[in-house]
Amino acid sequence: MNMEHIQERLEAAFARYIGGMVDALPALLTGGVVLLVGWLLAKLVKAILLKTTGRTLDAMAERSGMSGVLAKLGGATLSRLVAGLVYVLILLVFIMASADLMGLALVTRALESFMAYLPTLLTALAIFILGLWMGDKVSQLVLTLTESAGLSSGRSIARVLGGVIVLFATITALNMAGVDTELITSNIQIILAGILLAFGLAYGFAARDVLTNILSSFYGKDRFKPGMTIRIGQDEGVIMRIDSISLTMQVAGKEVLIPTSKLVTERIEILSDPNAEERP
Repeated sequence: MNMEHIQERLEAAFARYIGGMVDALPALLTGGVVLLVGWLLAKLVKAILLKTTGRTLDAMAERSGMSGVLAKLGGATLSRLVAGLVYVLILLVFIMASADLMGLALVTRALESFMAYLPTLLTALAIFILGLWMGDKVSQLVLTLTESAGLSSGRSIARVLGGVIVLFATITALNMAGVDTELITSNIQIILAGILLAFGLAYGFAARDVLTNILSSFYGKDRFKPGMTIRIGQDEGVIMRIDSISLTMQVAGKEVLIPTSKLVTERIEILSDPNAEERP
């Protein structure tokens, strides 16, 4: 084995390595300086945006209800979200420039691909946030309407409708981002169909008595009038009024509500009818 030949090859390889580092040092230093300048500029622009537009953007978010949505996403405010986005964009531009100066072609191509995809990603994020905002608004509106109507299940209905809106907004955002949601959509359609079918059957059985009373009231309003004295079962009194659900009778000085379905199913005695003489 020729030790002198091996030594010469090692010295040549080491010299090439050192020479390569020396040749690359200016590019590395330049890239480092550009990266430092970009980082400082990004922080400066972020601070300026927070100071100049922070109160305006946060006030707009508070009036529109967007602040509540952003709070669910980690407690960020609209001003911090916008400033943070601008900070990241500036930093990415300078990182790409720095990588190009350093000759890091792989990093440069990866960043270029990400920058090309970034508008799509931001659009998907905006759709998702808008869906959360719309879901929250619809939920509040339905809750207000149901509470004013006296429905006890209003909160559940509001949550379900808000959740459906958020779900469809999420699927739309994933489609925009390039995620294949065909399997998710198919499963959701099957689940929603099952839920609607179960809800329809449950509501039909639960509302059966109410519908019976409503239909019976149409029959009862033609045969029975306020002022008539009737006996239904053990209740004897004067009819005061008939609505779509019940018949109100004055029985022993008390008002008694009787379901209008009994006008069809029960034996009724008409004890007196003050309007009988007026009938033809």
